[in-house]
Amino acid sequence: MEERHQKPHAIFVFYPLQGHVIPSVHLAIKLAERGFTITVINTHSIHHQTSRAQPDGEDDMFATVRQKGLDIRYTTVPDGLPVGFDRSLNHDQFMATLLHVFSAHVEEAVEKIVRSEPLVSCLIADTFFVWPGKLARKYGLLYISFWTEPALVFTLYYHLDLLRIHGHFGCIGACLGVL
Repeated sequence: MEERHQKPHAIFVFYPLQGHVIPSVHLAIKLAERGFTITVINTHSIHHQTSRAQPDGEDDMFATVRQKGLDIRYTTVPDGLPVGFDRSLNHDQFMATLLHVFSAHVEEAVEKIVRSEPLVSCLIADTFFVWPGKLARKYGLLYISFWTEPALVFTLYYHLDLLRIHGHFGCIGACLGVL
């Protein structure tokens, strides 16, 4: 009897900041080139920024690679703030909406994608999110945390306590103020 092999299908959730989106786009394309079906969940605001930057007026950042035969699907959800809202000037409000509002919209999208074809194998999400592991467990998906920054940055975060203990930061315990 012939066995049918289904290609893996990953849902990919980008952290909606430019320095995180570009490495995520590159990984999504690389996985699609290796036979994955990728469904990207992006925010309306990042979609708005990237579609304005497309030289050919394309509304979808994956349209060109899709024409080359890659199976990358694309959907957007709100992050909880209006598209024109300045996220960089309202950091705390933006972070709160990512945690409480955006995560709920992503969950709705994941539920819809999981109920459609092809079968979903895994959820890939930026490491900066704290909720995707729980979401993946809820839908029985393998969770893959994707670190988008350089390895040096990861090492600095990982060893921050040691850097402080050994005096590599100027103000240990008694800072006079911020410049």
